[in-house]
Amino acid sequence: MRIVQLSDPHIVPAAQQPVHGQDTLGRLQAAIDAVNRLSPAPDLVVMTGDQSNDGSETSYLTLKNLLANLRFPCHMAVGNHDYRPVFRRVMLDEAVANPAPYYYTLDRCGHRIIVLDTYDEGEVEGRLDDVQLDWLEQELSHDLPATVCMHHPPVPVGVPWMDKLILKDGGRFLRICNDHASLRLILCGHLHYDFRIELDHATVLIAPSVGLQFRKDPVINPDGTRVIATDEPAAFRIVDIDGPSWKTSIHQLSL
Repeated sequence: MRIVQLSDPHIVPAAQQPVHGQDTLGRLQAAIDAVNRLSPAPDLVVMTGDQSNDGSETSYLTLKNLLANLRFPCHMAVGNHDYRPVFRRVMLDEAVANPAPYYYTLDRCGHRIIVLDTYDEGEVEGRLDDVQLDWLEQELSHDLPATVCMHHPPVPVGVPWMDKLILKDGGRFLRICNDHASLRLILCGHLHYDFRIELDHATVLIAPSVGLQFRKDPVINPDGTRVIATDEPAAFRIVDIDGPSWKTSIHQLSL
């Protein structure tokens, strides 16, 4: 099974571009074109949060129009820049704006994909409540090898400013992960940088952004403002899973 992970596109309409100096619309379109050309083709695409930069209806409508060009099933997690009620109404075609957490399971090719919702309204860092963690524990109790997809990384990466932004109170989440050998991978975004961290049984893979990349060491301007974005190209992750084994690569775009 091949999974493509597109993370953190930070879409806003053309009139509001650029975002941190980057044309996130053009970059996502280039990523979609690249995904459509992949060989072998992916079985599915997972977007791990911050689909929108501002949570607005216009941004999600813009995103929806772009994704109409994607040839493969696309499944989404919610990020801190998203606004869950509007995300659900526009992207999921729900009749009303529903604020409920959006988490779910997909079984594909003998593998279980569990998508979590770490969104905590008004906060940059993420959280998982006990209801969702109880559900996660149940979903991991099956024998299928599993991958968890979520926006916020559950572990620090060793970069001080980034480590302030990760999943908060993640102790129970990590205990659940370490208690279930069926869990192989945890795919995250949020940090706009490629990281890999090993747990007891699983590997945490943090994807670069398909919109804009972050610096490990922000630049401080003379006026005191902080520059966290770079001009590095957009990128996405490819994960190939074959039974209990897997491999991953980063596909970097030219813009």
